[in-house]
Amino acid sequence: MTTQRSLCRSLLFVPGSAQKRIDKSASIDVDGLIFDLEDAVSPDAKLSARDTVVMALGSPAFNGKQLIVRVNGITSPWFEDDMQAIVAAGHCDIMLPKCESAEDIARVKQATAGRSVNLHVIIETAKGVLALKEIAESLSASDSLCFGHVDFATDMALPVADASQGVVYHARCQVALAAHAYGVMAIDNVCLEVADEAIIRADASAGINLGYAGKLCIHPNQVAIVNEVYTPSNEQVELAKEILAAWEEVQKQGQGVFSFKNKMIDLPVILAQESILQRYTAATKENKE
Repeated sequence: MTTQRSLCRSLLFVPGSAQKRIDKSASIDVDGLIFDLEDAVSPDAKLSARDTVVMALGSPAFNGKQLIVRVNGITSPWFEDDMQAIVAAGHCDIMLPKCESAEDIARVKQATAGRSVNLHVIIETAKGVLALKEIAESLSASDSLCFGHVDFATDMALPVADASQGVVYHARCQVALAAHAYGVMAIDNVCLEVADEAIIRADASAGINLGYAGKLCIHPNQVAIVNEVYTPSNEQVELAKEILAAWEEVQKQGQGVFSFKNKMIDLPVILAQESILQRYTAATKENKE
């Protein structure tokens, strides 16, 4: 049912207890849908939400969609049953909230009953940030490391959850660093603003400048903006093509460094241009499907 994709520019949370919003989400042009059984669902609706999500995972409306289910946390009374039901249903990745150790990841993998399931773990506490190395080391290349700044700010007893400053910004940087250090995808925190395009765009741009590959979204209004920010512009693509063409020519001459429009170009710059073209190709392929 779900198609394995590396493109995760935008991942949209959808409350697992809201059937109408689940139905509507099938038509949203987003890279991935996260059916949420955790924060978006009240305790008295946990069981019915789980049943609703299981039904959605088997619905033909989501054929070809990248689906993720955020289960309830390991310490919650719903974790074991969530994992059993979601793994049995299949057709989706698993998102683990409030991950704090490699043992948490091992627990999730054990609950997948030996099936190959991609994991998206969210770092949302001080313990999680301090354990980033062991957490990232426990993930595979198809997994992702996400940052949840709101819960992190709460854990740090901060009056405001502002991902652009202070210890929250520091943690945001650390998550991206750990992801790149251990070869997994980094997914940026949500933006709490859902109407002001300039604020959403600025927050998404900040994430891409930190090395994030995509962003968690909480409202459909955010998706198109985030997708645009995380897709290389035509100007970036044309420049990358020019630099790579020039690189081919200087390599024929046995050179490893050259000047292009008054800037020195070497292998790290070349690799960055190749990455731009790869991301653009993935995004344009997605739009054609």
